[in-house]
Amino acid sequence: MPVYWLLSVPAHGDGHVAWRDVKSRVGDSEVYDFTLPQLKIGTLDTLVRLSDELAKFDTAYESTAGKFVDTLRSLTNSPSSSLAAELTVEDKSVDQYIRSFSWNNSKYRSDRPLPEIVGQIADDMGAIDAQLKAKLTQYNALRNSLATVKRKQTGNLSVKSLNGIVTHDNCITDSEYLTTAFVAVPKNLTKEWANGYERLADMVVPRSSKKIADDAEYSLYSVVLFKRVLDEFATKARDARFIVRDFVYDEEAMAREQLMAREVVEQEEELLYNIAEWIKGSFSAVFSAWVHVKALRVFVESILRYGIPPDFLPILVKPSTKQSSKIKRSLVEFYAYLETSTRASDRAQLAGKSTPRKQADDSAFDMHEFSNVLSDYTPFVFFELPWSFLDSD
Repeated sequence: MPVYWLLSVPAHGDGHVAWRDVKSRVGDSEVYDFTLPQLKIGTLDTLVRLSDELAKFDTAYESTAGKFVDTLRSLTNSPSSSLAAELTVEDKSVDQYIRSFSWNNSKYRSDRPLPEIVGQIADDMGAIDAQLKAKLTQYNALRNSLATVKRKQTGNLSVKSLNGIVTHDNCITDSEYLTTAFVAVPKNLTKEWANGYERLADMVVPRSSKKIADDAEYSLYSVVLFKRVLDEFATKARDARFIVRDFVYDEEAMAREQLMAREVVEQEEELLYNIAEWIKGSFSAVFSAWVHVKALRVFVESILRYGIPPDFLPILVKPSTKQSSKIKRSLVEFYAYLETSTRASDRAQLAGKSTPRKQADDSAFDMHEFSNVLSDYTPFVFFELPWSFLDSD
């Protein structure tokens, strides 16, 4: 899946020229409009604070979008191609949504202060994340129940249900004093069992042991003994590494267990479907909120970088993967004049905008020295919008 670039460059009063400047530097890469509404600028302190907050939200929401994809993949075991088709944003594919992005003014009104818009996005995302956690908690609890049921059905003879293995003929059910115990004996201890089970308690019926079933690890034996010594027998059997199964033959209980097993399986399938459908529906809101945060970052950083009144051009670029480093370097070289406000003033004057030289000199701020520290620094506003969650299965 692709990675997009969100750029913002000075327009110098002519967005068409700025567009052509960018287009001439990105070669065959795809370039799209990224239209922003007229947002309220607010104070410098507010913009600086929002710059920090939006950077954190950007990282968090990218992680949330990835979590939605990973969760859906793990729940459905779907290949990436299938997930890409199922995960849409406002009834568009992810790529179509990014390329045709339009600010959702009905949800995030542009006439509201920026902190309110950011706060609303944060509240929406917090609610969605909480819902996802609640649904996954519910699913994990049910999955644990299902695992218990499956273990009883498919485990070895030391843990699996004995319903369907032990029959009525294997049990003493009508005696006031006698009972039948069922013991899972490790395969390597069957001789020890045969030679010693009668001595595990005083009231074990001699020669009453019978093999009922085998699996790869255990053999299941029945043995008849007096009810009064069952606890003593179980304790000594455990010491000898024999496992006395807690089992009482009860046909009604068998029917209830089988019904419960079917119900748990059906509940798990239904809940799995419901969560998967909720994720598909909620992904649209998650991804849209993330892109709106990206848009807000472009606006805020452009005001901080280029000043007011707003005179910049936001652009979406899908760079050629093999040429991305070369393209970025070309853009950095072309906009190198932005590294100091003095050079920016010179460029503005070339574009027909007058900026007093003294004022520019007084406020000159050499960003080049910071580029040595910040390896990702560019003289223009630059953000990546990665959509790489489905790169591999």
